[in-house]
Amino acid sequence: MSSTQASELVLTVEDAWLRAGPPNANMMAAYVKLGNESNETMTLVAADSDAFGMTEIHRTIEVNGVFKMKEQQALPIAAGDVLTMEPGGLHIMLMMPKQAIELGQVVEITLRYETENGESHHQTIDFEVKKQ
Repeated sequence: MSSTQASELVLTVEDAWLRAGPPNANMMAAYVKLGNESNETMTLVAADSDAFGMTEIHRTIEVNGVFKMKEQQALPIAAGDVLTMEPGGLHIMLMMPKQAIELGQVVEITLRYETENGESHHQTIDFEVKKQ
């Protein structure tokens, strides 16, 4: 497979959820645990969703006592490891919703990965909107 092709690769998925926001929220955050059961490092390089105009992967960091979000361009997941996205840490930032996102709704987010040899893969995951 060439690096220009994208094939589906299934990493294990646990606890995929999207934090419910107030009505007319312009930004929402999604969280998930991704387990790499392959024998090579998979690098998460992007996320996108048809339900939002813009999607980025962020890490919450503290700078001089102030919490800020920093976009992450590549998150390697070593063979056998789990990447955990959770409140206060890594998350998928979803901006400019194309319609109202309501509690209990399911939103599809596609994650894009690259392997050590440059192959591209994707995985579409259902994220349930919860209050947590």
